[in-house]
Amino acid sequence: MSTLARSAAASILRFVQPNFTRIAVAVASLIVGVFIGSVHRRAQQPPPTQTNTSIISAESQPIATQVEETYPADLPLAPQQIFYFLEEHPKANLKNLWQRLGITTDSAAAFGLDNACDCEVNLFQYNLDDDVESEKVLQIKRTFAQTYTYLIFKGPETKPKFLGNIDVYAKYPPADPVVFLSDGRAWLVVQQTAGTGSGLAAWADTVYEVAGGRVRPVASYLARVRESGDPTTPTKEFVGRPVSCQIQNGHAVLTVAYTLKYTGYSQPDVPFSTSRKNAVLIGSLEDGSTTLDAAHSEISPYEFKTVYSFD
Repeated sequence: MSTLARSAAASILRFVQPNFTRIAVAVASLIVGVFIGSVHRRAQQPPPTQTNTSIISAESQPIATQVEETYPADLPLAPQQIFYFLEEHPKANLKNLWQRLGITTDSAAAFGLDNACDCEVNLFQYNLDDDVESEKVLQIKRTFAQTYTYLIFKGPETKPKFLGNIDVYAKYPPADPVVFLSDGRAWLVVQQTAGTGSGLAAWADTVYEVAGGRVRPVASYLARVRESGDPTTPTKEFVGRPVSCQIQNGHAVLTVAYTLKYTGYSQPDVPFSTSRKNAVLIGSLEDGSTTLDAAHSEISPYEFKTVYSFD
C-alpha cells in the first residue's frame, strides 16, 4: 500500500512540476513584458508641456505710466530757478511754465511748446541796454523737436522781469546767441536754420533790440549758406557778419560784411574765386523784415537776390 502511494505521489509530482515550471515562466515573462512595455510607452511620450498659468508675461505686466513733471506753481519765475529745474527734469512738460510767463497759445503751438521738453539748457548774462542791470538769456534747446527757445529776463534774481521770448527753427543746430556793439549800444544776435535740402545748409541771423522793457527784432540776414556742387557745378559758400547797426528815422540800418567763395569738385579745399563785399540792409522795427539799400551797398539787388541767397 505504501509502495502504491509513493508511486502515485511520484506520478503526480512528475505531472505538477513541469506544469508549475511552465506557469512560473509564463508569469515571469508576462511581468517582464508589461514592465518593458510600460518603459517603452513612457519613452515614446513627449515631455510634459509647461503651462504659463503661474507665469506673468511681459504683456500682462501692468505698465507704469510715467508722470510728466511740470514747473511747480510755487517756484518763482526766475531764470536760475527755471534753469536748475530743467537741468533736474530735462523731460518736463513746460505748458504750465508758458502759461505763467504769458506766452501765447499761438506761439507755443507753432513750435510745439506744449509737449515734453526733452531739452538742454544754458544761461547767458549780458548788459543789453543803457542801465546797470544786466539781462539773462535762458536758452532751451529742444533738439528732437528742432526748436530753440530763448527766455529773456531783466533785473535781480529775487524779482526779475520777463521781457519776452524768442523761438527759432533749429533743424541744423545754430550758433549760440552773441552780442555785438555798435552805435554805443549792444545788440543781441540769435541764429536759426534758414534752409535745408540736398547739398544745402543755410542759417539766418536776426538782430534784436532789448530796451524799454521789451525785445523786438530790427533786421535779419543770411549768416551762412553752403550749396554743394558736383563735377559740373562749383560749390558756393558765403558768410555774413554784422559790422554796424543803428536806428535812423524809425528804422534800423544794418551793415553786413559778406565773404563769398567758390570751390571745385576735385579740390574742395582750394577756392578758385573769392570776394568780399558789404551790404546795407534796412530793417523794419515792426517785424524785423529786411530789404537791401542798393544805393549804399556794394552788392546789386540782382546779385543779392541770386548769389547771396540760395535756391
